Amino acid sequence: MNRKALLLLVALLVMSLSLGVVAAQDSEIPSGGTVIVVQAGRGQWSANFNPLSPNPSDGTRQVMYDPLVVFDPLDGGEPTPWLATSYEYSEDATALTFHLRDDVLWSDGEQFNADDVVFTLELVEQFPALDRQGVLNFFAGVEKVDDYTVTVNLVDVYSLAHTVVGKQRIVPEHIWSAIEDPVTFSNDSPVATGAFTEVTDFTPENYLLCRNPNFFLEGQPYVDCLAYPAFTGNEQSNLAIINGDVDWGGNFIPDIDNTFVALDPEHNHRWFVGVNPWGFYVNATKAPFDDVQFRLALAQAIDYGTIALTAENGYIETPQEVAAGIWPQFQTFVPESVFEKIREMGLGVFDVERAAQTLEAAGYTDQNGDGWRDMPDGSPIEFTVQIVNGWTDVVTAAQIMSQGFQDAGLNASVVTPDQTTFQANLQGGNFDTSLGWAIWGETPWNFFDNIMNSTRVDPDTGNSTGQFQSRVFDPAWDQLLQDFLQSVDPAEQQAIIGQLVDAYVTNVVHTQIGVFPAWFEYTTSRFVGFPNADDPYAIGAPWQEETARLVATNLRCADAASCGE
Repeated sequence: MNRKALLLLVALLVMSLSLGVVAAQDSEIPSGGTVIVVQAGRGQWSANFNPLSPNPSDGTRQVMYDPLVVFDPLDGGEPTPWLATSYEYSEDATALTFHLRDDVLWSDGEQFNADDVVFTLELVEQFPALDRQGVLNFFAGVEKVDDYTVTVNLVDVYSLAHTVVGKQRIVPEHIWSAIEDPVTFSNDSPVATGAFTEVTDFTPENYLLCRNPNFFLEGQPYVDCLAYPAFTGNEQSNLAIINGDVDWGGNFIPDIDNTFVALDPEHNHRWFVGVNPWGFYVNATKAPFDDVQFRLALAQAIDYGTIALTAENGYIETPQEVAAGIWPQFQTFVPESVFEKIREMGLGVFDVERAAQTLEAAGYTDQNGDGWRDMPDGSPIEFTVQIVNGWTDVVTAAQIMSQGFQDAGLNASVVTPDQTTFQANLQGGNFDTSLGWAIWGETPWNFFDNIMNSTRVDPDTGNSTGQFQSRVFDPAWDQLLQDFLQSVDPAEQQAIIGQLVDAYVTNVVHTQIGVFPAWFEYTTSRFVGFPNADDPYAIGAPWQEETARLVATNLRCADAASCGE
């Protein structure tokens, strides 16, 4: 779909809106216009605006349903008040009180207040499948203090409760109290507090999220709508961005400086910041992935440099120290002894000969002469590396990785399921090995909790609530993770992270490939206000669930004429 067709579709949709969607604007800032947004190739849309479901439609958690507090990873998790103006812990740190804004309306005009927060948290308690944030890890009940004050009681000290409850999306009691099954509820006529709440003429090919007429930030948003066209894959959506058919994109585009920026240097821009680690996962419930020496050999056989240049175009430099699993801003948590161990083990460095030696020493040899290494008992080794079909950057990385394994004598190949299957495989432990991302979060604890916490795996279903897990576990690690949460002493917390990072490296729990950039490209030919290196007020990627709302409310027309469709 070219820009002319997109804009025609958008214009027709906008014409169907009532004039009431236009809020009072700062007279000095041109208002109006529709920003065309692409987060990735998604195929056709199905309307799901339930912010508590695993995979809602684009924009639902970013700009429609609000959290109490916004935590920006670029600021090391510094809080930005949103639906809540402030929060504090009780003296014994077993209760957390939020003070709410008193000027917020739901998009249907109903007043937002403490009842909605209490209702949402109790709904999550009643339906644990809705607990996307992990509130139930410490939740002991919630109390309404007054119309704009809520206290969350904790089972025990939980030093990160403010980040978990703070990021909880709040739903309206007056709507959701009538919903029989909120887990399967698609919420196709949403009522929310965010900047863009009005779903207009939803089709499988495109939909608009338009301005909330009651948004609480006076004069914002400055634009009328965000348009989300559907694309079948990265190739199609990349082409739309390159052709200037998209205003705000979040895609990996090969050689972007030449294929996009150079076409119109005045208006076409990209700003990539490293926000999350991405890497290689194994399924340690299967042999030989339960063997730390086998996992070490796999790590040694990965061609990190070629992946960085080919799959990431060298956009983000990844130092060997990232093998510790820690975001660069948290490097002080890592003992020097761990960095020494990384270098001794050869983590983060491609050395296929060393990988072969590691396999040989561990008893993985070619016993039947077919050219592939076998298990010590003579049974064959054959495994796959999975990644989502259409994710061209990481598919390339998987192919490079598979070749390295083959060069070390391992019969490895790549499989590319669709995104839904990929996600289900990882959550259910139905895979051999996989590429994937992780979460750094507001502290180093978040990463290790997602990767190393065995209590995140349901003993009945085998499903994990961790981001992704290799399922390399130890009860001692679970205890360390819990000890961190029950401490309010920064020195003690740092010492605990030091023990976790040592265990992570020693046991090759997961192999860091690099720091995954928040892909973000934009054109200022029609809209301005995007973050950049000179004004890094937020991560720019439209898929970033916390800070995309900061970008969306800051966008405005480049000038009065530029917003004409």
